[in-house]
Amino acid sequence: MTPPRQGATPFLVADSSSLSRLVEEVRAEPVVALDTESNSFHVYRERICLLQVSTRAADYVVDPLAVDPSPLGEVLCDGRETVLHGADYDVRCLRREYGWHLPRLFDTMAAARRLGRQGLGLSALVEAHFGVRLSKTFQRSDWGQRPLTSAQLAYAALDTHYLLALRDMLAGELDARGASEQARREFERIAAVVARERVFDPEGYRRLRGARELEPVGRAVLRAIYVAREERASGLDRPPFKVLGEDAMIAIARRLPRDADELGRIPGVTPSVMRRLGDEILSAVRAEAPPVSEGT
Repeated sequence: MTPPRQGATPFLVADSSSLSRLVEEVRAEPVVALDTESNSFHVYRERICLLQVSTRAADYVVDPLAVDPSPLGEVLCDGRETVLHGADYDVRCLRREYGWHLPRLFDTMAAARRLGRQGLGLSALVEAHFGVRLSKTFQRSDWGQRPLTSAQLAYAALDTHYLLALRDMLAGELDARGASEQARREFERIAAVVARERVFDPEGYRRLRGARELEPVGRAVLRAIYVAREERASGLDRPPFKVLGEDAMIAIARRLPRDADELGRIPGVTPSVMRRLGDEILSAVRAEAPPVSEGT
């Protein structure tokens, strides 16, 4: 097993010339590590914002918002082994956006699970095997924002920096236990995952915590708000939960506020919520809830 390199600064690949150099570097490597960073926490329509690649010699961070990564995909998908951790999500994203298929995948999370490891996260495995605790400082970063800081690039590169050494260790254990073939078949199943387009289900409100306890009128109001939130999130290109939180939606459906003052007193209904959805929420309540009789 080759120990991981220490303290190397990742190379940023953000133009065609640096991408061409990376492609030639990867072309000479039989095994490379790969990861992606997306911006799903910050937008309605997520996209891949970074591609991290590590060889035995160096770490690279590719900015696909600045340069077309297609040439890189050609060498990554030509039959060499690609090492990812928890590859399912990355495989879906790469296939959806670029049409890439990684024919020889090694998933370090799947391998660790097959070997009975307790901590399956990358941080846990790196700490257990290499004594290094990975930072989580930029875990919720908006990777679609530019420019990227040097600290962000260093953080992103650590997602692949240890993968090749970790792969060597886990592959050796799989061989020793006679489990390599079963693992290979599992990796093939992961690599074959098909990306599905996101389809909004208007009945998805039923899965919200607390929805089942609502009265029928409250459920009808909740459904209307759920649909309105989705439409507004799509228009704003924001995640639905950042337009209106689920707890606030349930509270609205339970209290059935009749005017803006009542609505604004519900926790989670901020001034921005009032601006974006206040009219739709109150319209939904008036349409679904019976009017309050005078004297009650």
